[in-house]
Amino acid sequence: MEKNIELYESFFQERKDYYLEKLRLLESNKKFTINYAALIFGILWFFYRKMYLEILIIYSFIALETLFEKYFLSMIIGEESMIIFSIAFSISLLIFVGFTGNYLYLKKAKRTITKAEKKYINLEMQKQYVTKKGGTSFIFIWIIIVLGALYAALK
Repeated sequence: MEKNIELYESFFQERKDYYLEKLRLLESNKKFTINYAALIFGILWFFYRKMYLEILIIYSFIALETLFEKYFLSMIIGEESMIIFSIAFSISLLIFVGFTGNYLYLKKAKRTITKAEKKYINLEMQKQYVTKKGGTSFIFIWIIIVLGALYAALK
């Protein structure tokens, strides 16, 4: 990590101190630390952190679980029990995301930095690449909020 500290700082941007500490913990074999923002905001945190592949995987899992609930589990346990199961699943998913968010984000940082090092020889070009791929973005969060408001208004 030490030779790549500048690249990690470029990737993490304004939260570099927090994530560098989490990276040190990861490298000392403490893989799972709680991320309260991921715990509270769930999949929105992944959008904010530009973790689109992870969103796709989590959303696919949620979609499969929803289909399982609707077409299989509801027939076995009934509609009333389904509500309890659905709430329990949602809470469990948020806890899972809260405890794996940092790990997944750090893994993404490592992948991005490795790719930058292979793609560019110059450190400044590497920094530009990881800065673009890292950091945060509100664009998808605003899109989700607007789509949610439109959905609520049309319903």
